Amino acid sequence: MKSSYYKYFAALLLFGSNGIVASNINLPSYEIVLLRLLLGSLFLITVFTVSRQRFTFYRNKHTCLYLFISASAMGASWMLLYEAYQQVGISIASLAYYCGPVIVMILSPFLFRETLTWPKIAGFLTVLAGMCLVNLQALDAGCCFTKPISRSGSA
Repeated sequence: MKSSYYKYFAALLLFGSNGIVASNINLPSYEIVLLRLLLGSLFLITVFTVSRQRFTFYRNKHTCLYLFISASAMGASWMLLYEAYQQVGISIASLAYYCGPVIVMILSPFLFRETLTWPKIAGFLTVLAGMCLVNLQALDAGCCFTKPISRSGSA
């Protein structure tokens, strides 16, 4: 049971430090994403090969197409996130990025014909209020009107 908590805590640290690490890499956002995708793919292929598994993803062409579309969308999402880290900072970019599911939740009645319940509405309003408070604080601090941070070190 304790090892599960340690794994969870390690995952939180890993994903929580993502923006800090990415903002200190002196590469454009698309190169950071390409490097991450290559390293991740090499790691997964190595683990898959060491565990003596067989590749079977190509047998179902329809699923393979969805896999390719999903991977492309995730790569584009990361590229835009890392560019947002550079343009507006880690805190605001992370907040906006993780509000994506809430936006889908509020659009679900229009996109997926789901019913909009009071807990969904309350959750959306809470997230919206939090975003407004964080952005008002950032606006008061003047972070939105400064020049973007250059990765080369010169402002």
